[in-house]
Amino acid sequence: MQKGIVFKHLDYEEEQLERIAYDLSSGTPVIEDQHYTKILFEWANHPEGQRMLEVAVPCEVTSRMQTIFRAADLTDMAWRFPQTRKSAPRRFIMHVGPTNSGKTHNALRALAAAKRGIYAGPLRLLAYEIWDRLNKGQIVPLGVEAEPELEPDSYSNIDLGEAAITGKTVVVTKSGNPKYARPCNMLTGEEHKIVQEFAPLLSCTVEMTPFADRWDVAVLDEIQLIADNQRGGAWTNAVLGLNANEIHLCGEESAIPIIEAIVRDLGDTLEVKRYERLSPLVVADKSLEDDLSRIQKGDCAVAFSRTGIFGLKNAIEEKTKLRCALAYGRLPPEIRSEQAVLFNDPDSGYDVLVGSDAIGMGLNLKIKRVVFEAVRKWNGGRTQLLSSSQIKQIAGRAGRFGLHGDDASGGVVTTLHPADLEVVRKALAAPYETIRYARLLMNSDYFNAVVQALPWNASQATVADVFRYVARVPPRYEFQSVQDLAECFRFIDSFLDCLTLDSRLLAQNAPCPWRDERAVAGAVSVMQTYREDVRVSIEGALHRAGLLEKLNAVLLSMERDSATEDPKKVVHQLGQLETIHKVIVMYLWYSYRFEVAFPDQEKAFQLRQLTEIGMEWCLELLHQLRMNAPNPAAEARKLVLKRRPYPSQADAEGESAMKAAPNLAKQRTLAVILDREGDTLAQSTSLLVLTIVNSFSGVYSKHIVR
Repeated sequence: MQKGIVFKHLDYEEEQLERIAYDLSSGTPVIEDQHYTKILFEWANHPEGQRMLEVAVPCEVTSRMQTIFRAADLTDMAWRFPQTRKSAPRRFIMHVGPTNSGKTHNALRALAAAKRGIYAGPLRLLAYEIWDRLNKGQIVPLGVEAEPELEPDSYSNIDLGEAAITGKTVVVTKSGNPKYARPCNMLTGEEHKIVQEFAPLLSCTVEMTPFADRWDVAVLDEIQLIADNQRGGAWTNAVLGLNANEIHLCGEESAIPIIEAIVRDLGDTLEVKRYERLSPLVVADKSLEDDLSRIQKGDCAVAFSRTGIFGLKNAIEEKTKLRCALAYGRLPPEIRSEQAVLFNDPDSGYDVLVGSDAIGMGLNLKIKRVVFEAVRKWNGGRTQLLSSSQIKQIAGRAGRFGLHGDDASGGVVTTLHPADLEVVRKALAAPYETIRYARLLMNSDYFNAVVQALPWNASQATVADVFRYVARVPPRYEFQSVQDLAECFRFIDSFLDCLTLDSRLLAQNAPCPWRDERAVAGAVSVMQTYREDVRVSIEGALHRAGLLEKLNAVLLSMERDSATEDPKKVVHQLGQLETIHKVIVMYLWYSYRFEVAFPDQEKAFQLRQLTEIGMEWCLELLHQLRMNAPNPAAEARKLVLKRRPYPSQADAEGESAMKAAPNLAKQRTLAVILDREGDTLAQSTSLLVLTIVNSFSGVYSKHIVR
């Protein structure tokens, strides 16, 4: 290499050399190892390199290196989508702008007007909202003159800009119009809603994007996530593979250069439309100077750990007497959405929102001021400063246009600590950092080829290392980060005896939080049952992981007048429910891919809802305890059931049941029964739980025994 022989024969193009030089300039040993290893394997595959290596390297080693290199050659990845490559050039339209700029609504109007169309977004809640609104006719199609006098839906999570104001061009209406209603199906990893077998429209999460279908219009939301360490490959696949005449990309300006490069290479066309923020966002002159008593109604205080969030919530409520709603990543999207609704409602009694960076996407929030409790976040290995893009995303939630009536003062951003204020100020003033690389995921074709090129007992981590250190990729792409997947690889390697190659890749992509030891234990229980019995029941998996008893304990606590009055124990119970919810979601994800092995889909949906009820009850109980309510458990239960939209008949039955049974602890029924090898679990729970489960009107009710 020092003599230039290697580069002379490999004949890299200028763009590839620039990529190597840029990466090596970081001086990071791992990156140096990656590039030098890639060059070595490519050199071994070159005739001249093979001749020179034969002097020092056995032929069988060189041959194996060549086999592995060819298996991991990703330079033809765009042709993984042959139907798209054979179709006419596509027209890309980018809608870029900051939060609260209204960049999304034109794309959605084009979707509503399309003969066949698809929306692909980052979150299940967003996919659900688009699905719901299209079916109800709440999105005014492009080409139809919107009626300014219509009332917009202020609870939309869509970035609508001035289209969210009565008197402007309202495009997402509160009531909907039957003449705009379109049949639309929904696909997410853990939930499918089929309105019509061949519905012309589809709303999905990006990972569920189908590539075999032809569309007139596609909308790909939050395009900047193409650079996300873990999920970015799903956006890359969508850009490469969506077979649509017109593709709308919505997101940050930082994604423009990478999209320009990809579109140019594919021979498609690109039009960029830029949007400006419609309400001002200013940085306060001063921080709160470490004084939480300065928190005001309408504020959102942001922290970056679960412990820190609860500590911040307690401190704010103690110093200000204001009530805090919560929104952080471990809470399910449904609970975060409910907390957002409570915060937005001026009559709910929730005055402040305490959250994490989870507030930055997918939630409709009437925030006047964002207060950063910290500007550094633990990344799994160390604490690092938030990027300017992260700060912009979070800060931009303040002063959402159209949500504060006639108040045009916009949003304000500040910090708790004085030293952090300048960091936020510089981040908001800085231009967006352009995205250099689009991420790639393992796909089944490349994965199978690499596995077959390796020794028969190669571990999952070894397969991933081939993609990191050997795979040949175009200069504008980078393989997904595998640093956070070490626990995942250990999990898969421990079950190689019962997993096919395709199943190994599916297990890697399952929605398991691999840093959560309890959730991983749940995943292990699921797979152990699969190995032993092939058929996995949801109760059996939860019971084996020791989680079913914890769910029953919370449901029993909901009925008892003597529920724990220790807030720390309630927070601990909430954490257990968060884990249970993740295991149930993982089961649902498997149930759509292995229907025979994971047959309890309907029951899992019902258990998921029970878990969400328990979580909401825990959150409400924390407030009732702080307020020194005379009967906090009963009051929390009453408020939670009032907010939950169950059928009116079931609600009436539940109310009468509670009145008829003042001591519910004595009214023993069976909430969850485990009938496996004669093992009957949890011989008690409440009449309340029976009413809730019956209200689902599903097969789960037959598992209830008085």
